[in-house]
Amino acid sequence: MQLRLICCFFILLFFNPFLLLSQQKTNKYWIEFTDKNDSPFCTCRPAEFLSARALERRARAGIAVEENDLPVNPLYIKALNKPGVKVHTSSRWLNAAVVIADSASAAPLAALPFVKKVEYIGRHIPAKNPPNRPAKKRLPVKDYPRPEGGGEFGYTGLQNGLLNLTPLYLAGHRGEGIWVAVMDGGFTNADTLPIFDSVALRGRLFPGWDFVERDGAVYEGAQHGTSVLSVMAGNLPGYFVGGAPDATYFLLKTEDTAGEYPVEEANWIAGAEWADSIGADIVNASLGYTVFNDTSLNHRYLQLNGRTAIGSRGATIAATKGMIFSNSAGNEGDGTWRYIGVPADAPGLIAVGAVNGQGERASFSSLGPTPDGRIKPDLVAPGDQVVTAGGSGVQLGLSSGTSLASPMLVGAITALWSAYPEKTAAEILDAVFTSADQYEMPDNRRGYGLPDMTRAWLDLGGFLPHAPGGYPEYFSNFNRDQGRFTFLALNDFFAAGDVMELLDCTGRKLENPTFRIDRNAISTLTVSGLEHLGPGVYQLLLKNGSRTERMIGIAGP
Repeated sequence: MQLRLICCFFILLFFNPFLLLSQQKTNKYWIEFTDKNDSPFCTCRPAEFLSARALERRARAGIAVEENDLPVNPLYIKALNKPGVKVHTSSRWLNAAVVIADSASAAPLAALPFVKKVEYIGRHIPAKNPPNRPAKKRLPVKDYPRPEGGGEFGYTGLQNGLLNLTPLYLAGHRGEGIWVAVMDGGFTNADTLPIFDSVALRGRLFPGWDFVERDGAVYEGAQHGTSVLSVMAGNLPGYFVGGAPDATYFLLKTEDTAGEYPVEEANWIAGAEWADSIGADIVNASLGYTVFNDTSLNHRYLQLNGRTAIGSRGATIAATKGMIFSNSAGNEGDGTWRYIGVPADAPGLIAVGAVNGQGERASFSSLGPTPDGRIKPDLVAPGDQVVTAGGSGVQLGLSSGTSLASPMLVGAITALWSAYPEKTAAEILDAVFTSADQYEMPDNRRGYGLPDMTRAWLDLGGFLPHAPGGYPEYFSNFNRDQGRFTFLALNDFFAAGDVMELLDCTGRKLENPTFRIDRNAISTLTVSGLEHLGPGVYQLLLKNGSRTERMIGIAGP
């Protein structure tokens, strides 16, 4: 009898070779809860889980604090901490948590009365990086090569010019006061590269959190996030300037570079909720998910409806909280998949496709529509052969992908929003979409098209902004053949002895032109001798004693 039992035992192992092995594998599981009953949190006390800045942003947009803003019931989280189970993260928007466990330990969680479902979302890959590396000393650089004739933007002139950022830049709108959260796979050496001296030394660069390894170390893991950050926050005048070098940045690590699993979508949601809670205005995520290391978890095109995938469900809610969410559309346009990925399918989230230096769709840029017929991508931005920061010193490189298009757009929108910080996300986006070159005829290749930030600025009221230092500043298109500017009357300012200076976009003085002013309710300034100027942006300075008026003019081709 004893011998027969032993033989049966070995037969069982022979026919089930993975049974015990699978129980020993450590995985990650998505746990959804049934409710938020008996929670110690209340929408009547939002300051317990949302910062004052986050509440101010919502109040400005008329967005109420809802039940999905409440954190997960801490008693539910506590109940998950059984032997063999470790809570990785949680989501208040989706009322869920992610746990690390083997299958045998995870299975009983489904029997808890407040658990709605338990879903396998990938292997657990142990942390490969130390909790924190020693801090490195930042050594600001004072000397770096500048391209001849590159202007203020230097090597980024073309890509920033495609979004028509120069007039905003000249008007002093470079992102100041706007908070940007950046989610990626790591930001290697971003705390030491000279390209980020401006934001770092002015206290505008913050390591947020590593949602992959659950620590505060974000300046490691991947160079990808560093390149993404550079096209927004980089600032070496005349050499490399990002779209919004005066903004404040928070760096979040949500992408696990060691493997591709849906748990990264849960990390994306956790990062988005973190950004919301601190009061961020804009979030960039150059991330997307379609296929995984475990192919049984792959997404199917019909699931890209904003309601199915974990990441898409979270992103759909994220877009309702008064922030602007921008996500890369994907690089599958010339591949077998072809379409956008998760969470770019979410309604309200801005899926960004890529264009080349001529504004044409890059062949790799993923296509729409979503299976429920919505236009995707939403907008496009420079993403083909984009100049980015390198891995050391002032090294630069060229990168391509919608991973660059999304932060290019975010930098531009950040600059625009800094001109009108009192505006809501919806108002800013309305101006951006209206300015895009396919707004009247969107398609599923370029969406609503390539935005014109100067046009959006003017549509929001940017004819008469105020420049730093308090001097009024005027913006106008001018005709080079006639040399004519039109602007609001300043009859009490102009007098005999006024001097005019003409400067290019870098501030280089070109000449002292002659001018005539016809005074009416709307005054006309006529300047002679502009016929030889090439297309571009120019400044006219009118000086009278200690007073100076500055006008910005764009000469068309």
